[in-house]
Amino acid sequence: MTPERWQKVERVLQAALDLPAPERGALLAETCSEDPELQREAMSLLQAYDAAGDFLEQSALEQDALVEHDQITPIAREIGPYKIIEQLGRGGMGEVYLAKDQRLDRPVALKVLPPYFVSDEARLRRFQIEARAASGLNHSNILTIYEVGESEGVHFIATEFIDGKTIRELIRAETLTLGELIDIAIQLVSGLSAAHAAGIVHRDIKPENVMRRHDGVVRILDFGIAKLVEAPASEMATEVGALLGTPAYVSPEQVRGHAVDERTDIWSCGVVLYEILNGQRPFAGDTNADTIVTILERPPAQIFPGDGRSRALRLIQSIINKALRKDVNERYQTAAEMLDDLRSVKRQLALHEKLISAQTRVAEIPALVTAQISRSHQRRLAIAGIAALAVIVLLVGFLFRRSILSRTDGPSPVTKIYTQMSEAEQLGFVSEQEQRIAAMMGDRPVKLNDEALRAIKKQVDRYVAPRPGSDSLPVIYGRAAPYLPVITKEFSARRIPVVIGIYLPMIESAYKPCYENSIGAKGLFQFLPQTAAQYGVARADMCDVNKMAPAAAHYIADRMADLGDDSQSMTLVLLSYNRGANSVLDALRLLRETDVNYERNFWTLFANRDKLDETFRQESAYYVPAFFAAAIIGENPQAFGLNIPPLSSQANGAVARP
Repeated sequence: MTPERWQKVERVLQAALDLPAPERGALLAETCSEDPELQREAMSLLQAYDAAGDFLEQSALEQDALVEHDQITPIAREIGPYKIIEQLGRGGMGEVYLAKDQRLDRPVALKVLPPYFVSDEARLRRFQIEARAASGLNHSNILTIYEVGESEGVHFIATEFIDGKTIRELIRAETLTLGELIDIAIQLVSGLSAAHAAGIVHRDIKPENVMRRHDGVVRILDFGIAKLVEAPASEMATEVGALLGTPAYVSPEQVRGHAVDERTDIWSCGVVLYEILNGQRPFAGDTNADTIVTILERPPAQIFPGDGRSRALRLIQSIINKALRKDVNERYQTAAEMLDDLRSVKRQLALHEKLISAQTRVAEIPALVTAQISRSHQRRLAIAGIAALAVIVLLVGFLFRRSILSRTDGPSPVTKIYTQMSEAEQLGFVSEQEQRIAAMMGDRPVKLNDEALRAIKKQVDRYVAPRPGSDSLPVIYGRAAPYLPVITKEFSARRIPVVIGIYLPMIESAYKPCYENSIGAKGLFQFLPQTAAQYGVARADMCDVNKMAPAAAHYIADRMADLGDDSQSMTLVLLSYNRGANSVLDALRLLRETDVNYERNFWTLFANRDKLDETFRQESAYYVPAFFAAAIIGENPQAFGLNIPPLSSQANGAVARP
């Protein structure tokens, strides 16, 4: 089908879709009276549209793909190593099947591309380039692509099979709590941040393309129309007359046919969040044309009118407003920026506001807000009569708060020194403090089993009873204070949890700024000279903390782009500092071959260390436990006889060494 012919089909199709189903046939008969072939093509697309149902809301490009789409009819057919079990759904970009990978005996989701792609060599080539780029993404919130291949003329994509529900299904169920919504949003934006760091823009974020597994893990699906940001212009050209993306979720720049970047995905995230909270899309019209007009010209209605008493709701509204700025330069410029604000909402919900909490069902919020407005109106009349008393109460409260703060300034007293605890008490202390450190590292900390806790405890015990001739804990931790401001500044600038920057030097160099080990790694953060040079630090400057701290932060940020930034992913980032990112990814791939639903963190590798190499078993398996041990000691100094505040509380108070 030529582009010119497709434009005619698209115009007729859209006109028909804008009418109720019973009236569409009459319109096609009238509009196509002199072109029976056009009528047949449009009718075929209408039938395919109806068959697809809610599986995929199709864009103009996707509609084209359905014209001749009939590649697999027998359910039991095999495609390469994949045995088809059943059809999961059908959309313009292909049919999706539940299949079995007979080589590894695991379930997969198999998307079979339509002949439309095969017949257009340029489009197929571009699709393969971009799909293979997407398959290189390894992030806990991105669907794993196993293979992009071809068998006997059938082009397919094999991905992990997700046992869960799409966001569309969760919206309809109306059971999501506000805490669950924010957790979904954080995972969604975290996954997009990783894709953007790899130069990939999804371009079709919508409720159907995001799933939540039964264990709460969110996966972004279908990079079928993803774009490589750095691809040559010839490889990125949009098909003539086609709108990439689903109309209700596309950004203004997509509608206008302008170049798109990661800010397009941020817009779509804003639309999805709005729809979850409001039950309706922010931009909608009776026709697709009306929808596009609202996207380009009209602001969305406020979700929470009169929400002044809830800081969490104000923050959510602010995030969505910023994500939906029509001027792309006024929007969030990166997913990482949006992620920071979403985490602020999560922290606010943890404060248990009177109006709403993390446990509040999203569907209940409008009624709660309305009731609050009514109560506020009644309350104003009463407040006017007791204004003077209110001032007194506020003053007393302020003075009381100052009194409390003055009494609680500094580290909390501990009732028992670690070495005076019983074995069971020590293990309980380690368990409690590990969770605290994990929460400082990011969202979704995992609860550790006894074996993992004992690995951390073993490292704590090693610190408490150092080898003869080694520096004592007061000496080691006392060296840290002068370097904390520069570390905090550089790691914060890269949006890295500061706890990582504080305690990496503790396990790498014991805070000796010019320490050099046996293989030539040098400095506070123990860079090899070639790595230091790669990050802009000359060999002569490797003892300069003011130069090494930015380099270390840059290195960690690069690893976060590879591995993720939630608490579990940060354990892999730490491991990569010792072992290298490629080695960590190889270990994850090895586990994925036997268990696709494994927890993606260091502790899973630790539990399966017998399957990994000797270096991991003898050295790397104890690197992350040593980090947690160092952090537990540094954040609980009194429990270990250290007469200093917790290191994280010192970060802003010390003066950096010149």
